[in-house]
Amino acid sequence: MPKKKSVLYPADIIQAMNLNDSPISPDDAAYSWRFLAEGDSWFTIGAIPSSNLLYELRLKKSAVILNLGYPGDTIANIAQLSANTEFSRRLAHPNWASDWSAILMSGGGNDLIDQAADIIRATPLGTGKKAADHIDADRLAQFKAGVKAGYRAIVALRDSAGSPNKGKPVIVHTYDFPTPRPAPATFIIAPITKPWLHPVFERYQIGKSMRIKVADLLLNALADTLLELEKELPNFHVVETRDTLERAQIDARGNSGDWLNEIHPNGDGYRKIADKLAARLHKVL
Repeated sequence: MPKKKSVLYPADIIQAMNLNDSPISPDDAAYSWRFLAEGDSWFTIGAIPSSNLLYELRLKKSAVILNLGYPGDTIANIAQLSANTEFSRRLAHPNWASDWSAILMSGGGNDLIDQAADIIRATPLGTGKKAADHIDADRLAQFKAGVKAGYRAIVALRDSAGSPNKGKPVIVHTYDFPTPRPAPATFIIAPITKPWLHPVFERYQIGKSMRIKVADLLLNALADTLLELEKELPNFHVVETRDTLERAQIDARGNSGDWLNEIHPNGDGYRKIADKLAARLHKVL
């Protein structure tokens, strides 16, 4: 007989700002799993683009997610725990935190974008023969150290004295390869942001044939940093999501491949990433 297909369920998602008015609660015993989510626009509800990774999750058990994500957020900002009081309280405060099944995080991508203009460097015309020639190695090392410091601080908070979530799984992802191209986020048809990486390559006059190689080098550096943390930190899991999405064309100004714009997947792209995140959640939990 053919194997019976598992029934998969979308998660119920609560945006933190709507928690007091929400008809559902992260502490509702009816849910099998409860997740705290923090991160950038790949997690953000109500941001542009309208889809995101959390919307596309399909799980074997009923789940609720309290989402603290904010578009443009960085691990550096999230890890400033004295300022990020909502995350600190919801993760580790005895009177505020829920009993989470896991903590889901999407972070590091915006740190990379924010620092790209310092990490990428111009070279005299014609002298940049390989991607590494366009990278300031010291600044890249500083970036990687900053990402590690941010995640270490978050794990230390998770495991702090009195934390109800000491030792709970933290699950992050490695993103996928963006194509540097003139494709900002748009509302209807009008752009509401500038492209993210594309202006840096334009400013430094890096040729199109080299741009993808440089961007891939940076994305790989971030992914390798996260995978190193997986070996260093307790119950810290990294979902490998590189080479999941169909790459966008370098001259495309809108939806291309599995990408809605320069750095955000479209709905189909998020679903592909979400399937890998769900598979890891099922394994870990």
